[in-house]
Amino acid sequence: MVGYIWKILLIITCTIAIADALEPGDKVPDFVMASSNGAPQRLSEQIGKPVLLIWLDECDRCEEGLIDWQYMAESWAFEGLKTWVVLRKHKKNAAPRSRLSVLEHEVSNQEAWWFEPAPAVMFISPDGVLDYLFIDKVEERKLEIANKLKLWLKNKKWFH
Repeated sequence: MVGYIWKILLIITCTIAIADALEPGDKVPDFVMASSNGAPQRLSEQIGKPVLLIWLDECDRCEEGLIDWQYMAESWAFEGLKTWVVLRKHKKNAAPRSRLSVLEHEVSNQEAWWFEPAPAVMFISPDGVLDYLFIDKVEERKLEIANKLKLWLKNKKWFH
């Protein structure tokens, strides 16, 4: 029992340390999370593609709040953009229905980490580096984030 408790504390400590230390320019640590739309998803399988991660805080059937993100992601899918919504799995909350893949973070998943503060938006370059991180008033800044995403995908600085 004591060993089990230490294992949980180690997982929580590692999760917090990774998330707190992540800044633009850093290599993003790999993760595997269950998807509500199918099989588990591994970040490292997206190497070679730009990735948009949308970290949600509390979400219970929050489909309406995801519509703008969904349109944004779908409009750039032709550029190879892979988009995931990431939320904490709560027994009382149902995952939202979305055409985007919704990844469900579980504390017991040793291959996953959680980013704080959420909500947050990350642009990850095809080489796995965090290029942009938005954490302040994300919902209110959707237009700004959409414009940055457009420039980021058009400029493709990761290929220079």
